[in-house]
Amino acid sequence: MSVEIRNLNKSYNGLQVVNNYSFLFEDGKIYCLFGPSGCGKTTLLHIIAGILPYDSGIVLGVENKKISMVFQEDRLLPWLTAEDNIKFVMAERTFDSTKYLRSVGLEEFKHYFPRHLSGGMKRRVALARAMAFNGQLILLDEPFKGIDDTLKMGIMNDIMEQKRNDQTIILTTHNLDEVRYMADEILYFDTNIK
Repeated sequence: MSVEIRNLNKSYNGLQVVNNYSFLFEDGKIYCLFGPSGCGKTTLLHIIAGILPYDSGIVLGVENKKISMVFQEDRLLPWLTAEDNIKFVMAERTFDSTKYLRSVGLEEFKHYFPRHLSGGMKRRVALARAMAFNGQLILLDEPFKGIDDTLKMGIMNDIMEQKRNDQTIILTTHNLDEVRYMADEILYFDTNIK
């Protein structure tokens, strides 16, 4: 089932961040939310994920849907290795995380703890974890920041190749090249969301 947003509104301390926003996110597509900082892209992702309440409107199609998310921060568990951070989200603890670590170029770092990884490496573990969880809805909040262009291209290709027809991917970014390469549809946000 697609995700539909109708007449959505959200404000922070009187500042309207999402203003009467409506859109249908169809299954099987990659959507890029593109625009400057502070225009409501992350807020919209958090509302869709059910992390953040909204003031008014309707969000349909997320009930009982398995959601994978990459936040702007890596949110890795510091006491677990890269491999165990991926396994943590899996119901089956014997799950093989190697394929996902390989897809982000970190197979040889699987026994490293987050404190021993660079910012870009942590980001890649977070991406691998989200892809391993294999949600029907995949929310990616600036997922490629801190990742060099060569690795980023490989990861973007993997995401597009692994995407199933019943999955919806919503990506936020400031990078026009990422938008052009990945998006089936582009939604431009400005500081006055309509």
